Amino acid sequence: MLGEPANGVGRVRDRLVELGLLLASRDRPGRFVAVHPEAGLDHLLQAQHEQLIRRHERLVRARAQVGVFVSDYLEGRPGPDTVEVQRIDGVDQARAELLTLVGRAEREVLTLRTRRGWSAALSADVMPVELRALRRGVVMRSVLPRSLRLDERGAGYVRTVAAHGLDARVTDDPRLDATTVDGRIGLVRLARGGGAGGHTLLVRTPELTAVLLTLFEQVWEIAEPLGGGSAQTGGEESADDPSDTERLLLRLLSLGVKDEAAARHLGVSVRTVRRMIADLMSRLNARSRFQAGTLASRRGWL
Repeated sequence: MLGEPANGVGRVRDRLVELGLLLASRDRPGRFVAVHPEAGLDHLLQAQHEQLIRRHERLVRARAQVGVFVSDYLEGRPGPDTVEVQRIDGVDQARAELLTLVGRAEREVLTLRTRRGWSAALSADVMPVELRALRRGVVMRSVLPRSLRLDERGAGYVRTVAAHGLDARVTDDPRLDATTVDGRIGLVRLARGGGAGGHTLLVRTPELTAVLLTLFEQVWEIAEPLGGGSAQTGGEESADDPSDTERLLLRLLSLGVKDEAAARHLGVSVRTVRRMIADLMSRLNARSRFQAGTLASRRGWL
């Protein structure tokens, strides 16, 4: 009746038996009886529910283990938390301290970053930690070098984190690499003779941390908003402002989403997505998607 080979039908039959949707007939050996779909599907949903419960229990146990690991890590750190100023010479240890501080942030993270201190590898390490902090409700503000807009990886990092709540501004060069967490701990990177080498200071002294906070606010006041436009973008672009769908598409593209995935998310065809992208590039006068992302960010479209 199905027009299918017997072995293929047999595999389907065995799968239905396994799922409890077919039962062997007691009256006619070798025959099967279909189970009412509601009963069979209810059984399957119950099995899935039990699996979710078991996964949740494993997650709770894993989180408890993470807490133990964190305690062990903090106890084994080279310097006690009571040290007011700790010098860190190794790059790896400085990176670990930064990730730990941002990961433990409760209220606010403020960052000044220079061209010298910019690192694509560091951004790749710190971005997941920053995103988790933003999801927890931590306020994050950063002043970044203006030249970052011309760096593909750097601009992509900023667009991604800004899309999740980072408030960023740019200036010619903040001149100092410093991060303060919750207004009480600071991490300051010092260079030797203006070069790439140097060491880092972990500051827990309230007075020194207050100086870093004051410096950050002063630089923040004179910095330019990340989405701020130039004189060429004033007033006349309201007619070209993107629709909500176009803004969502720009946000998806800034996160690295492919055209096919963006089309599924928007509920349109891939051809429509590509037509929208071409239209946005034309309105932005952009020659590439990367340039379009940079120009869209400057106009405040992201």
